[in-house]
Amino acid sequence: MTLSEAILNHPHLLIDEETARYERVGKVPGLCIGFVPGIMPGKWFNRWQQRYSAIAPLTEVALAEAHGLDALDAFADMVIVRAEDEPEARDKKKYHAIELYREQLVVLMPKEHLLTVLDEVPLAELSEEFLLQAPDEVPEWAEISADYRAANPRQLPHMRNRKDAVELIAAGVGLMIAPLSVARFYHRRDLTHRPLKGADERPVLLCWKRQLREDDREALLQDFVGITRGRTAASNRGSDSKEVALEKQRRQKEEAKQKRQAANTRRELEDRKKRNARKNGNLRQYQSQKGGAAGHKKK
Repeated sequence: MTLSEAILNHPHLLIDEETARYERVGKVPGLCIGFVPGIMPGKWFNRWQQRYSAIAPLTEVALAEAHGLDALDAFADMVIVRAEDEPEARDKKKYHAIELYREQLVVLMPKEHLLTVLDEVPLAELSEEFLLQAPDEVPEWAEISADYRAANPRQLPHMRNRKDAVELIAAGVGLMIAPLSVARFYHRRDLTHRPLKGADERPVLLCWKRQLREDDREALLQDFVGITRGRTAASNRGSDSKEVALEKQRRQKEEAKQKRQAANTRRELEDRKKRNARKNGNLRQYQSQKGGAAGHKKK
């Protein structure tokens, strides 16, 4: 199955239904990296294109929320996920994972909400607010709101993802705590957000499977890891960048040219000696010397 077919066979893993851009990917073996909503890996993808596109084209796949690890099973070589949404990514027996950065949490709310008067919202201010998420998604809030929720039980409405929650926030049903990048991704004119004070930032991970690979495939993955860690094009680690690969090809061509020239020079010298021997009547002696020299080399 081609990469294109693998992606198109899993539309539920994609962020949208615009799948035409995946119809021709994977014709040349390269690297496939998925990322969940709000993640902005453009700087790393651009560096890859500049350095490695000639030897390993990059396929970028925008994934639906919390489907990064599913994409690893289906078609992706690597994924960029939120650890809080996909905690299994921290399973060291199954995955390699490195932390790329941490995201600030914010509170999404309607523009008319009372909390908008604050520049940032202390966690305690949310102890009696109805949040459109399971308490275990934000343990800090779950702890301070436990008594109020026990005294005022309220069932969460059906939501497939954060996009559905955003619609309910706009309708005045409740609030939501989410990473700042998610708030920006689902931006609406009738909503706003404020930084949340008192909660830890959330990690974003680059994740790939622990499994045996051919050396060249493993090198490609390490090349991308190097890019996320700021490794420059001049580094001698990992696979050849486009510039290095071209320079290596140039040197190989130059070496081959020099070998051809040396071989031609040797042939011309032998021809000259043979002509001189024939001219001086010493051809038989010359051939005898050549035969003796050849026999000596074999010994």
